Amino acid sequence: MPRRVIVLLVATGALVVLVPVGGIAAYIYAVGENHKDLRFPSEDVSVARCALDPATGRPVAELSVTSRAAREGTYRVTVEFLDEGGKAVDRGTGTVGDLAVGATGRTVAKGAKAYGGGTPVCVVEYAEFESTVPAATATG
Repeated sequence: MPRRVIVLLVATGALVVLVPVGGIAAYIYAVGENHKDLRFPSEDVSVARCALDPATGRPVAELSVTSRAAREGTYRVTVEFLDEGGKAVDRGTGTVGDLAVGATGRTVAKGAKAYGGGTPVCVVEYAEFESTVPAATATG
C-alpha cells in the first residue's frame, strides 16, 4: 500500500476520534462556564429549630431564609420530618413572602400528624423562589 494512503488513513482515523472528543470537551467547558454562578433557593434556607409542638405533638421546623436572589421574591420551603432512624414520617411547608434582596425572614413548617416517640429530624427537602418583581423592572 502506498505511503500516502497510509498517512491519509491514519489522519482520517485520528480526526474521527479527536473531533468528537474535542467537541465533548468544549461542551463540558461551556456548560461549566455558563452555570458557574448558578445558585439554588435551598441554599438560602436553614433550619433554626426542630422540635415537637407541646400542645399537638406534631413536628415543627422553624426556618430562617436569607435572600441571596437578585430581586425581591417569595420562598416556599418544604421540610421533611424524619424519625431518629432517618425514615421520612411527615412533611410540612412554610412560606416567606416578599423578601427583599439580602433580607432575612422566618417561617414555620408544621407536620400534619402527631409524631411518635423521640425527637424529629428536620431536613429542607425543597425550596422554591418566585420573584414578586416583574421581569421588565427587575435589576440584576
